[in-house]
Amino acid sequence: MTFLHFCLGILVLSTTGSLVRVVIGPTVWDRLLGIGLSASKITLAVVLTAVSIPEPYLLDLALMFSVLGFLVTVLVSRYIERRGQV
Repeated sequence: MTFLHFCLGILVLSTTGSLVRVVIGPTVWDRLLGIGLSASKITLAVVLTAVSIPEPYLLDLALMFSVLGFLVTVLVSRYIERRGQV
């Protein structure tokens, strides 16, 4: 087992914990925080994979995923703050 596999395993476990927070979160803000945290961890896993195998398109994918995760977090929080008014 390499160091990369160890790191990816730790990321999978922590992402699972974040997704559990999304499912059982008592407030909608806890769920939103769990979604943002999961998106960040998945982005980190893609970056680790991109570093281990020299494929430059994976870094573009990680950048795109991180921007989309940020936008989803901002848009959902604005939607919740305005109480469903778009």
